[in-house]
Amino acid sequence: MKIKSVINRRILFVFTFLIILLIAQSCEKEEASLDKSNIYFPLGRISILNNNMTITKNSEEFNGNIVYDSCGGYWLNFDASGFEANTEVRIEYTRTAQQTENFIDSINLENWLRSSYYIDCDNEAIISKAVEITGGLNTNLQKATKIQQYVIANLEFDQAYPKSFDVKASKTLENRIGTCMNFSRVYVALCRAAGIPARSIWGIVYGYSENEYDFHHQWAEVCDKNGKWHVCDFNKRKDFFNNDIEYLDLVYGAEENSSITGFTDWIYLLNDMDYLHNYPVATTARLGFDMTSDSRPDSMVVEYVIKF
Repeated sequence: MKIKSVINRRILFVFTFLIILLIAQSCEKEEASLDKSNIYFPLGRISILNNNMTITKNSEEFNGNIVYDSCGGYWLNFDASGFEANTEVRIEYTRTAQQTENFIDSINLENWLRSSYYIDCDNEAIISKAVEITGGLNTNLQKATKIQQYVIANLEFDQAYPKSFDVKASKTLENRIGTCMNFSRVYVALCRAAGIPARSIWGIVYGYSENEYDFHHQWAEVCDKNGKWHVCDFNKRKDFFNNDIEYLDLVYGAEENSSITGFTDWIYLLNDMDYLHNYPVATTARLGFDMTSDSRPDSMVVEYVIKF
């Protein structure tokens, strides 16, 4: 009886697995559609604090809830359960070049000093290199600037680097090659190892490839001892900056943000960015944003359309 019971359980397991596999394959063949009633869409932070934003539903003004995720960014949340087919929600940002006050966020700063799967700042090689780079320096920004200079000078950028999404910071430090995501992870890991709160920023940038606006990019920011966050990049720009309209921030602390690292309600399918699997999952660099008005260096208008 026990043997039969074990066999039956195994048959049931295999049968269930095959059903799930068939459903998954069927879903892959169909065009991505949005059927969730509780929608969360990433808005970043600069778009909320420093720019005009309008939201319309089928060309009429539409309001949702703006939610802070405790990771540095905001999300648009709304209930779409009553939406009819072919409904469109349009989110439009007017990006301006006006400088902003440095964002102050002292919530859970210890989270941005901890090691995680991709940001393995407790790795011995990471710790050793952080001590070497920052020796003799005092302030967070002095140390962070020196680390940024090290990353830029010692890592080789390769847009076609295989499996860059799955590489830990320590491995990139060892191999010294990668994409913007790898540069960001190494930088954040070295900063944390040096006692500086740091996190990645996941978004899009203009002119990163063939002067296209809609291009996935990842950069970073660090926190000084007054709780202010300072933004920096290593590829398109190689300095610290307050606000650059060509950067559209979407998700903060991407590797550790529960919005995209697990199966939660904080999910939205951004065209080729499949949020239905664990982070990271990008198959292309396109996220589905359009620049509808270009008045640089003063401003630009960017929009995203959610189709139901």
